Amino acid sequence: MFAVASGIAGALLLTACAGASTQVIATPSVGAGPADGQIAGNGLWLLGGIAAADEIVDAVHAAGTVRYSGAFTELTAGTPDTEPAPGRVLTVEFEGGRAGSSAVVTAGDQRAQIVMVDGRTYTTGNAAYAAATALGDAALGWVCSIGTTSARDEWAPLLEPGALIESLLGTGESVAVETPADGGAVVDVIVGSADAPVGILTVAREGAPLPIAFAAGDTSGDGTFSFSAWGEPVEVSAPADPVVACGD
Repeated sequence: MFAVASGIAGALLLTACAGASTQVIATPSVGAGPADGQIAGNGLWLLGGIAAADEIVDAVHAAGTVRYSGAFTELTAGTPDTEPAPGRVLTVEFEGGRAGSSAVVTAGDQRAQIVMVDGRTYTTGNAAYAAATALGDAALGWVCSIGTTSARDEWAPLLEPGALIESLLGTGESVAVETPADGGAVVDVIVGSADAPVGILTVAREGAPLPIAFAAGDTSGDGTFSFSAWGEPVEVSAPADPVVACGD
């Protein structure tokens, strides 16, 4: 289920305004609603799978910043005589956006802390991480490098909110949106089929369809993510006194 994906661009919210009313006039993205032209919420469930997935990813990009945490457990391949077994666990704690972010990521026995700000990446980690990468000094303290592409690629899509959501949704062709219950505050987006879902992304019903939680489990592993503080300011500053300064 957990596929590496590159980031995408765009910004289009479902709702025409961010007012407090729960009666939102249908937008060009959603199309026509009921006969009276009104729907209770953002109307994501009126869209097809690909269009709904696009709306969610666009909303993520428009929000800009977020805090999220998650874990993904890989499964080792089974054999005719054995069942698949849990393998390496990957975890992430992330806050920020493209302008600046900080994250803690683990993969098995490796642990890395990454700060990306002002076009630079600062990385530190444990001995296992330092030994497995070209950043041998990372076990001693912060190592600075110019640019952010290498870090994003190394841990893709965990350090890129838009890419992460796009990866969880897949191509959109296997996405379906359930009609929310009357009075419900969230909308469930099913990845896979209703009879055999491989993941459920829960998004907000009011306003932009921003993710709240994700739960998945299929033949490649299982994972959970939680999302909060969309669009809220996040202060990220460069670590002081790196052991390897940028340009060294």
